[in-house]
Amino acid sequence: MKKFKKVKSIKGTVRVPSDKSISHRSFMLLSMAKGRGRVIDPLLSADTKATMAAMRAVGVQFEETVNGFVITSDGYQNFKEPSDVIDCMNSGTSARLLTGVFAPTNKYYVLTGDNSMRKRPMDRVILPLTEMGAKFAARDNGSKLPLTILPSVTNPVELTASTKSAQVKSAILLAGVQTEGVTTYTEKAVTRNHTEIMLSALGANLTVDGLKISVEGAADLRSIDVVVPGDFSSAAFFLGGTLMFDNSELILENVGLNPTRSGMLNVLTQMGVKYEIDSERGGAEKLGDICIKSQSFEGCTIDGDIVANMIDELPMVATLGLFANSPVTIRNAKELRVKESDRIEATLYNLRQLGAEVEEYEDGMKVYPIKSVNDKAELKAFDDHRMAMIAIMLAKRFGGNITVDDMQCVDVSFPTFIETFESLEQ
Repeated sequence: MKKFKKVKSIKGTVRVPSDKSISHRSFMLLSMAKGRGRVIDPLLSADTKATMAAMRAVGVQFEETVNGFVITSDGYQNFKEPSDVIDCMNSGTSARLLTGVFAPTNKYYVLTGDNSMRKRPMDRVILPLTEMGAKFAARDNGSKLPLTILPSVTNPVELTASTKSAQVKSAILLAGVQTEGVTTYTEKAVTRNHTEIMLSALGANLTVDGLKISVEGAADLRSIDVVVPGDFSSAAFFLGGTLMFDNSELILENVGLNPTRSGMLNVLTQMGVKYEIDSERGGAEKLGDICIKSQSFEGCTIDGDIVANMIDELPMVATLGLFANSPVTIRNAKELRVKESDRIEATLYNLRQLGAEVEEYEDGMKVYPIKSVNDKAELKAFDDHRMAMIAIMLAKRFGGNITVDDMQCVDVSFPTFIETFESLEQ
């Protein structure tokens, strides 16, 4: 348990960690491609290191450089069968996307993860990949890690999403690009499209028609260089933090602005928050600098398709309900319950500890502006990096004898979070 000194305001310039989603996909996709490519400025966290270790286990070479890695591979066609179990640790992205990467290769793999990851659903990728002809054996009636991928040959299919998940979509596309014929996947709503962007850049014949994505298989992927922008999901904590702390002003540099990731900016606009984006640049993956100041703002209702574009930022936005002039309501976000923790339950637990008035729904929550604070609240991280970072900010905002039980899990996405935040404190 750790207490934090109350912080009055935060000011300065922040360069957030590199994008976790793009780092994962860069390591996987350059491993699937033939030749040598570079990943420049990737995130090196517990999650992305798990992906790198998995690709090394199938024979891909990673050579560390000053600002990233040179990846050398003979392509997915020549992956070696790993001699040991592949540990995805706490990374759902690793577990689900690697299932799609490995399923068509006609080799034997076993994937596992840590205690938290072994509780999270894998059937959302197992079932559609099974429709493609992949063969699996998994715990808990075929739904949980450890997962065995059995040698098999996959076939092209047309699939319709059963959940709004970029991980499921990516698993299907990564299997489809290896499978002779055309595989088509129709989403329920637009989700983050980093996989589609990168597959196209590697030479895959991929088309997008609204919610329908088609990829031609048996592709000859050729390696490229990838520059990883700053992670919008990490920037979200500082966007929220500026609104939590009075008299605050931040510039967030080099933040990825892919519209399938930055839904929180639209919601902040809906809440009446003013911010500026400077020096917008980049190609398929846009990036820029976000300037924001503390200010009065309203609550809002978040529902519908935008939820899929800001699923990781929803706990931060819900927390802003404490400081808004009216409640924040989130619905249609049941996916939060199967993240690293049940993020609906975890968010509301901590807010209740602080004395907030909240309402819990099966698919969301409602948070009212806080009237009085319990300065002896005992906040929990729930072994979830995003919950930990929010809890730390709340403890610093309110001070007193508020404690946070664990901070080690921030290493999953933002190993230097506490040091970065402290550098801004006034």
